[in-house]
Amino acid sequence: MKKQTCLQMRVAGLVAVIILNLGFGPGSLCAKETPTPSQHGTNLGELKVQGKYIERLVLSQKDGSRKKFAKPGETIKLAVGEYRLQEVRLQGGYSCGITAPISDADWVTVAEDKPAALKVGAPLKQAVRVERWGRFLVLNYELLGVGGEKYTQADRNKPPTFTVYKAGKEIASGKFEFG
Repeated sequence: MKKQTCLQMRVAGLVAVIILNLGFGPGSLCAKETPTPSQHGTNLGELKVQGKYIERLVLSQKDGSRKKFAKPGETIKLAVGEYRLQEVRLQGGYSCGITAPISDADWVTVAEDKPAALKVGAPLKQAVRVERWGRFLVLNYELLGVGGEKYTQADRNKPPTFTVYKAGKEIASGKFEFG
């Protein structure tokens, strides 16, 4: 199971640990790249981006090369081939970097005759998974994009907050700590 972003905390005497793997890639802002011919010719295909608020998108090819796009639109023209998500940055400072081993299902095939689809970006969904480790309660926080990718917030001054209720009554609240 991939764990790219995982937040855990202390709650009302129960210990939780906070872990956050940012997954930020090297570099900062980049200019929009134009499609380049593949090794097999100059055939171009379309990639439909099914998500919103993307400021930067980085795709990897099987040969290890990368394609970088600043504020890509809903459709990207690319050389025919196989691509996978490497990195994405959204408006508001949310980032996702894919560093874990990948499976064949992570690759998107761009063909000349049929547009391919890539689900990435907003709207984002918050998820908290709670596990008990003996006397400890561990809360795992994830911020997920439309394709299931996990995001982190670059601004350390705005950590996610939590409130714990028991029988409808608030018993604890606080902020997740970045770890």
